[in-house]
Amino acid sequence: MNHPSRDPLEEIAWIGNHDFDFVDFTLEPPATPPHQVDVAAVREALNQYGLDVVGHTAWYMPIGFPLDELRRTSLDHLRQCLDVSAAIGARVMNTHYSRPPKPFRNADAIGWHIDVLGPLCAEAAERDMQIVLEHIPFGGADQLETIEEILRQLPDLGFHLDSGHAKLERSEDRFDEYLDRLGDRLVHVHISENDGTEDQHLPPGSAPKSRTDWPARVARLKESGYDGTITLEVFADHREYLLVARDLFRRWWEDAAIPADVACS
Repeated sequence: MNHPSRDPLEEIAWIGNHDFDFVDFTLEPPATPPHQVDVAAVREALNQYGLDVVGHTAWYMPIGFPLDELRRTSLDHLRQCLDVSAAIGARVMNTHYSRPPKPFRNADAIGWHIDVLGPLCAEAAERDMQIVLEHIPFGGADQLETIEEILRQLPDLGFHLDSGHAKLERSEDRFDEYLDRLGDRLVHVHISENDGTEDQHLPPGSAPKSRTDWPARVARLKESGYDGTITLEVFADHREYLLVARDLFRRWWEDAAIPADVACS
């Protein structure tokens, strides 16, 4: 993923020069809000390095908010992001679940999400693109169930699984549960580590006292039949840690066996 505070063309060049497959291109301030992106230059840079691209939007858009005018503004902004994502060649663009403010419940926000994501999914489909919904850190004890219902009501919406966020829900790690229940809608994955207190975007396996068995986790993902885009969402001051994470992840993926029923399907 390009860092939203850095020059996007320099970010693409670094990613392209270090043997990655694609850019998870985030359309966020301060450096890359959609109205500020030089679409032609970004597209040229991606082509130069042979990189695919996925669109990524700001996590704080209030699409699950009770005020209609804020939801309409969110939809307008996401439409701008869709325009840019399409123009730079993305076929997938993410959005984020929006936990409603108190005293509202997650269940109250189902219709609000559909108000925004329904039209957005339809407009994406017209461009041969897909919108995906990512769960958030501390999204509430029933976030999974709420997203499950949103996905049920929006058949064109995909699911975006984030390993770091799954660890920050119900004081437990729900990665396997998300994969079991929503794996058939899975379109994109983020991988990072944290110590269970906040979304720290650490390299996998680096958090103190982490009990995550990363080779087993990667094998579990591969065994599910998933073989789409996977972003290492690691924002270390020293980017060598990201390169180490990339090499470890590739080794774990290659070492993981594929069940016969998946391999033959």
